[in-house]
Amino acid sequence: MAYRLPQLNRAKLTSAETISGENMSFTNILVDTTELPRAEELTWTRMPPAHRKELLAQSAIVLTVIVIGATAVALLFPYPPELAWLFARALPALMVMIGLVTTLLTLARIRLKGYALRTHDIAYRSGLFWRKTTLLPFNRIQHVEVSSGPLQRRFGLSTLKFFTAGGRSVDLKIEGLLSTDAERLRTHILERSKPGAESG
Repeated sequence: MAYRLPQLNRAKLTSAETISGENMSFTNILVDTTELPRAEELTWTRMPPAHRKELLAQSAIVLTVIVIGATAVALLFPYPPELAWLFARALPALMVMIGLVTTLLTLARIRLKGYALRTHDIAYRSGLFWRKTTLLPFNRIQHVEVSSGPLQRRFGLSTLKFFTAGGRSVDLKIEGLLSTDAERLRTHILERSKPGAESG
């Protein structure tokens, strides 16, 4: 037999409304949003200095490839003499400017990155112009993976990847962790994500 909930008078709703019926009780309490925890109040753990060196190395590699490509174009393709100033002065100056801007943006992005480990979840913030804060509860985590690329291994770093139940893609990825920290976090979070672990 289906049970139909009674119609509620919205004008009489209070901060705590209770509906009772056959073998059923439902309470809906009003939450004061001003008392909710704020992400900016978290104590963020910043990325290690080695991550800064890794990203600067990435920027240097990209800039080197651009310079080599521009030089190859200048040497292999003929250009009018009146454009000699472009390849002799303007192009190198442009490369230097790109390198400086890339370096400054990289350093600013690193200062904003960080993670916070709490009792029931892990938080991660990233981004420079488009900032993003992600909160991932432990009880949703099904698998945690540690990986590292060639450049990361050079600086002793790893990436921590989180997969939630029912998901095939990475739900959260924290790059630039020290390899030892990544393994410790993986072990701790897997223990906390086991059924019944959070209630203990």
